[in-house]
Amino acid sequence: MQVPVVVVIKTIDPDTNTSYQLSESDLETIKLIDYDDPPTELSGSWSYSTTENEFDHSLPSTNKALQPDLSLTDGGSQKKRYWVTTTKVENKRVAASIKQPNGTVVHTAGDPYDSKATLTGTNVVSYKLDDINLRKGDTTTGTPSLIELQKWTQTNYYLTINKYELRKADFHGYILGTEDPSLEYATAYFSPTAATCDIFYYWPMGPKETRGVGRAPWAPIEITVNEESNALCFTHMHLQNYEFWWFGSYSWEGRFTIYDQFGNPGTFWVGYKDSNTTPEILDHN
Repeated sequence: MQVPVVVVIKTIDPDTNTSYQLSESDLETIKLIDYDDPPTELSGSWSYSTTENEFDHSLPSTNKALQPDLSLTDGGSQKKRYWVTTTKVENKRVAASIKQPNGTVVHTAGDPYDSKATLTGTNVVSYKLDDINLRKGDTTTGTPSLIELQKWTQTNYYLTINKYELRKADFHGYILGTEDPSLEYATAYFSPTAATCDIFYYWPMGPKETRGVGRAPWAPIEITVNEESNALCFTHMHLQNYEFWWFGSYSWEGRFTIYDQFGNPGTFWVGYKDSNTTPEILDHN
């Protein structure tokens, strides 16, 4: 999880005793340092960046707002906002430093500019099977308009987490859909005969949308996915009497990593049970 640290600075010309504005390149020389070991810059297990990530920056149990009061920038002051993250469980006192035009580096880890922010690193939540739920949605059945014997069924499954809100998922090991767009995001297909096929997909998180699935050009089908918010959508397609000219069972790695609203991760695999007709979630080892 990231937290913001804002450095507020006011510069005075010693010859005229008047304030002046630093350039952007001057502000870029501001660094965050260890208050207890100046002028050591934060690095390693403590890092910082000007780039804000897509996750939340305060825990539900935190009563204090993590958006600093920037009213201190009145009266000629300027600010530099950094986003800090850590992999350690500890308190860290953070100060700032800047290089003056004469090359001298000044910092706030002591007089005459004593100022600091105390940050607390907490344990990262790493999600396991006990922390997730996979719920089966409704099953939809359809047939092409011209061929009565052909039939398809679609079942969506939705993965959620117990503690916080699911925010993002990264996929590894699936069909890219380069040769057949209707197989994009498929993790496996099982075709024991020329007339039946089971195809499994997982979908990028996002709003409700329509996707083309099946096996072009024999079975172009449009389905609706992502019907639930804050959930990862999986789809099982069962196709009958489409007379595919390919057989066999093919599965890709089907690995995926989920992230909650604070960026806490969990990595899993997609598996298949009940004679390859039902998806299941497996621990990633």
